[in-house]
Amino acid sequence: MITLLVLPIATNLATDDVPEAVQPYLWLAWPVAALAAVAAAAVEARRQQEPMPIASGDGDGARLRRGAEELAHTMHRQWATEADTRMLHRPQPLHLRWSTTSRPVSAHPAAVLGEDVVGGRPSRLRLRGGVDEIVTAFNQLPKRRLVLLGDPGAGKTVLAILLTLGLLEQRSAHGGPVPVLLSLSSWDPRDEHLDTWMVRRVVEDYPALSNAEAFGPRAAHRLVTDSHILPILDGLDEMPAGLHPAAIDALDRVPAGRPLIVTCRSAEYEAAVTSHGGVLATAAVIELEPVGVQEAIAFLSVGGVADDARWVPVLAYLRAHPTAPLATALSSPLMVAQARAIYSDPATDPAELLTRERFADRAAIEDHLLNAFVPAVYRHRPLPPATGRPHRRVPQYSPELAHKWLAFIARDLNSRPTRDLVWWQLHSALAPGTRRVIGVLLEILTGFVAGLGVAIGVGLEVGVVAGLAGGFSAGLVAVPPSHPGHVNLRIRGRSRLFGRKLLLGLAVGITTGSGALLTFGSAAWLGAGFPASLEMVLKVGFGAGLGVGIGFGIMAWVNTPTDTIRSPSPGYALRSDRVLSTFRIAVETLGAGLVAGLVTGPPGFGLPVGLAWGIAAGLGGGFAVGLAGRFVGRFQTGLAASAWGWFLLTRSWLALRGRLPWRLMRFLDDAHRRGVLRQAGATYQFRHARLQDSLAAASRPPAPPHQ
Repeated sequence: MITLLVLPIATNLATDDVPEAVQPYLWLAWPVAALAAVAAAAVEARRQQEPMPIASGDGDGARLRRGAEELAHTMHRQWATEADTRMLHRPQPLHLRWSTTSRPVSAHPAAVLGEDVVGGRPSRLRLRGGVDEIVTAFNQLPKRRLVLLGDPGAGKTVLAILLTLGLLEQRSAHGGPVPVLLSLSSWDPRDEHLDTWMVRRVVEDYPALSNAEAFGPRAAHRLVTDSHILPILDGLDEMPAGLHPAAIDALDRVPAGRPLIVTCRSAEYEAAVTSHGGVLATAAVIELEPVGVQEAIAFLSVGGVADDARWVPVLAYLRAHPTAPLATALSSPLMVAQARAIYSDPATDPAELLTRERFADRAAIEDHLLNAFVPAVYRHRPLPPATGRPHRRVPQYSPELAHKWLAFIARDLNSRPTRDLVWWQLHSALAPGTRRVIGVLLEILTGFVAGLGVAIGVGLEVGVVAGLAGGFSAGLVAVPPSHPGHVNLRIRGRSRLFGRKLLLGLAVGITTGSGALLTFGSAAWLGAGFPASLEMVLKVGFGAGLGVGIGFGIMAWVNTPTDTIRSPSPGYALRSDRVLSTFRIAVETLGAGLVAGLVTGPPGFGLPVGLAWGIAAGLGGGFAVGLAGRFVGRFQTGLAASAWGWFLLTRSWLALRGRLPWRLMRFLDDAHRRGVLRQAGATYQFRHARLQDSLAAASRPPAPPHQ
């Protein structure tokens, strides 16, 4: 195989030493090498896509156990940090109560509790408790399956986070599956099996699990399907309503013995069960209870406001009128938390909530609390430094600008089938034509940098023209990457992987070089105005192919996850992809151009050769990328393959139009620390779906609370 791949190099560089009678047949070296490399790439692609046998030896088992332990530690760090950010443990958590739901959405008690018969009849399912009792109640369920319901803002996600942390602490002492909290908003049960979706989400949030050398083959798949993960699936209601029955049916088909926790709004779950007629047959269904008046008063009194004269009339009114609109509005954990945040400033007056002309009913009070939240949290006040960057200056954003940017983000998310704010999919906010322009610009930049490398071997005129022409033509077929990349430069133990990726890259490069060879040779044969010997044609084709192939192969090897599971964050994912993009510019772009230029030299081809070479290389590369995508997924080269590159140009375009800030990630991190956004893995979400909907519907910033 190696001999066949090296054959074009030998024939290309030693043409002068070959008898003239043999030289006409040198073209055979190229297709033979092409067939060899394409065959090797096909074998590699098939190896990646076919199910790998799961070995039962101690080596794979030990690596998988290591992955589970690292995932558990990472999950604990991640959600403990998120709980601190949301202040779920201080100054005093809101006292939440839950009990078995009275809605007709539960299976028969015997199916949930097993054959526990008392007096010939199955015992009734009676569950009730507080936040600190939810872990014990879940563990006592024989099937360990639970559905948690609640009204909008009832605290389902908060309870899911606390349940995750409680189960993680229990696991550290007694072992068991790793609880993993996932948002259901991106799942379409009609197109994707639940296990497939969970594996994809786990790998997206914890990409190190796809490192077979560190954690064994298909570690994420084995963790999911072998019950090493306890999925806590938050927000069934955030999926389109038409998908709810299919989702419930898919969840009910999860094999017996695998624990499961699902959260959903009460009304949406009841509607899905009523329309579908199916339930989770072995799951207990509990529902969060409204916050009582005394619990709301206790929560509002924490933090020094109990003796604050501003709150005295409000708390007195709540005690005297426990069924009034204000009390019913504050029966939601979301609303009582909003009220405390909005009126924490001594300059505000919470007594305005008692104005009957403005707040005649519950809806008016809730709308006010939702609309006033963003201006309140963006009032000038010092914030703690960003996590891991204690010396970074904390930015200050005016309430008007923050509201404008957040409203744009909310409207964009409302137009998508998911509530996840994913930075590497920001280009979805652009019109299709604008996205195409960005793809062309990224490839032109790629071609220019590659052309500088080519220019060293064949001259500046040919190199730059070829690079720009190739970049433009490749940009016509450019598509954004589906996820950010990662850099792994470790060499030890990865030599075989490097060999496979290099063969795959050479297959792509040969397709590119073949396009350049055919175009250049055809132009010469038709008499395009420049000389072209067989040697020159071979040099042009092979130079383009070898440069692209080596660069593509090295990047396919480098772009692999590390062997350490880290807590996911949007900022880390962006920084990792930025490092990969820098490496791609140096190796896959400039380095590939340098190889092509040195192999092709000497200079003197002229402008027509540059155009022919560049366009053919660009289109040939695009064709090769599409061909390779049929086997191993969507590949691209250059900055068009960079999630950071797409994000950079998209953010710049939206910032120029005033829709987003220039330093978007800093703004999102700041919004997360202010409590406007919550972090879910490597993505952001709004604090609550109702806040997102309120911002999306607002045409202008609301007036600040009365002062």
